[in-house]
Amino acid sequence: MKRLLNLTLIIILLSTGCGVNAQTKKAVQKKKAPVSLDSLLFKRITPRLEIGFNNISTSGTQTSATYYNGLKVGLTADYNLKNNLSLMTGILYTLAYSNKLQVYPKLQYARYLTYGHFLQLPIHLTYSLPVSKNFKFFAFGGPTLSYGLAQYQNVVSTYDNSTIGITSDYIDIYKSKLNQFDVQAGLGGGIQLKKYQLKAGYDWGLLNINKLSTGVINQNGWNISIAIKL
Repeated sequence: MKRLLNLTLIIILLSTGCGVNAQTKKAVQKKKAPVSLDSLLFKRITPRLEIGFNNISTSGTQTSATYYNGLKVGLTADYNLKNNLSLMTGILYTLAYSNKLQVYPKLQYARYLTYGHFLQLPIHLTYSLPVSKNFKFFAFGGPTLSYGLAQYQNVVSTYDNSTIGITSDYIDIYKSKLNQFDVQAGLGGGIQLKKYQLKAGYDWGLLNINKLSTGVINQNGWNISIAIKL
């Protein structure tokens, strides 16, 4: 009888120990469950739809300024860092239009009607200053990569003078006068209310986009836009 009792106690102790060990292993496994890198990155990214207005100018040392008004639309994303910092990038498309009139003596003129298609890739570091849970100010700065898809110009001139290049014509400027790629330095700021952002900035062209030997031409511009969190 004593042996039977001792054997029963041993079986109970072994069963209890195995149960506790199993529960401990489950808890450790649950605690050390690997975190998906994709999931971690996704939680840090805030995608946005951005719609806005651009005012672009091309001017140079030997070239008068040409101003374009354009609409831009695209997708951007904020990658949230630490200490109220984030990195914003994305892809933006701009359709711009210019109507430039050059007047000469004896009521003669040359009118330049130009349509431009551009892609911009901003890489901006943003610092936010929260005022409340749903409202904050922010400032941003960094490079913007710009690529001109096409820029068609229709010249209507009553002052045809081929010696100085003023003749009626229809051309793609990128095939004859300007380079398509540009790097710009951007700076700006704005406000955010809940999922909406209102922001404005200015971009300074850093490269000479003139293909010809008639001096330096830079492309600059300011912009204003609304960005909506998706």
